[in-house]
Amino acid sequence: MSERPRSPKHFRLGVFMPVGNNGWIMSKNAPQYQPTYELNKEVALFAEKIGFDYIFSMAKWSGYGGDTQFWESTLESFSLMSALAAVTTRLRLVASISPILVHPTVVAKMAVTFDQISGGRAGINIVSSDSEYARMGLYPKDFFSYHHEYNTEWLAAVKRLWTGERVDLAGKYFTLTGYSSNPRPVQQPWPTIVYATSSEPGFRFVAEHCDEAFLSFRDPKRNETSKRIKEMARQNGRSVKTQSNTCLILGSTDEEAQRMLAHLRAGADLEAIANVYGRTGDYSKEGLEADWSAEERRARGQQVLDERAAALFYGSSFVGGPERIADAIEDMAVNGDMDGLLLNFPDFIEGLTKFNEQVMPLLKQRGLRD
Repeated sequence: MSERPRSPKHFRLGVFMPVGNNGWIMSKNAPQYQPTYELNKEVALFAEKIGFDYIFSMAKWSGYGGDTQFWESTLESFSLMSALAAVTTRLRLVASISPILVHPTVVAKMAVTFDQISGGRAGINIVSSDSEYARMGLYPKDFFSYHHEYNTEWLAAVKRLWTGERVDLAGKYFTLTGYSSNPRPVQQPWPTIVYATSSEPGFRFVAEHCDEAFLSFRDPKRNETSKRIKEMARQNGRSVKTQSNTCLILGSTDEEAQRMLAHLRAGADLEAIANVYGRTGDYSKEGLEADWSAEERRARGQQVLDERAAALFYGSSFVGGPERIADAIEDMAVNGDMDGLLLNFPDFIEGLTKFNEQVMPLLKQRGLRD
């Protein structure tokens, strides 16, 4: 076998924290737990101990029901990450926020406080939209058609506020009159800005305004997308990092991992799956709003699961033994010029332990980790 090409950089590993009950798996056979602060603290401290680079939390306000009451219990991202910042020393921490929910003046102050608590380790992930905001009465009509324009003005206002200078702004969506916000962030000029996207306007938003892109692991062209976003940023005189996220089903062998997946699938929460994926087969508010009987809802969940095995997970999954997982990470780093991968697990402490023991040595051998 020819020698593998070596990645010239340290590939970052992160944890997508368990801020929603039962993690990312819609199955009665997955571990069932509540998203407590103590659990998240345990995961963060263990991730730091074994050398992970960062932790990341989503912004989620309501769930999807079903037998597992999927994500019916969630913790607020900024509060949680600020608390975890106080008990960690090295990890970078990324909290999520939606511009449509919080005014720039409020976010600017929240972020500075978070950055101070962390000693300059804070990052912010911008969440562009979610159907749950409509149920909260906070999602303007047709917002999706102009959300990038809105987010651009929102972020520009936040960045100006982080200068500490008086801001006069008469924008399309925001007005500030001689307003200043101090103190300034520990990180200068501002904390890391992350944006999750899979669209061309989103790629441009990252290339022009953000520091990192959060890309879909399910995208078969994620390597090409990563390199294209970086080239778009270079054309704007900037540089950006790229990363993705997946739920890792790690077995000692590929065969054991497949048995683990089969066990999870046997306990699939079909109602929750139907509520998440709706009529369209993608994340959709229609699933919750559809006037289905319980039997019809379960039938729709089974149909989605039959069509898409990955529908068992909110997001994506990767199933395999240590070598297969190391191969996938190496492919991202070398062929996609990607900078990092966020992981979540059925059981976070058990999964991190196995990853550290079985996959981390392989990544070190391949020059992907120090």
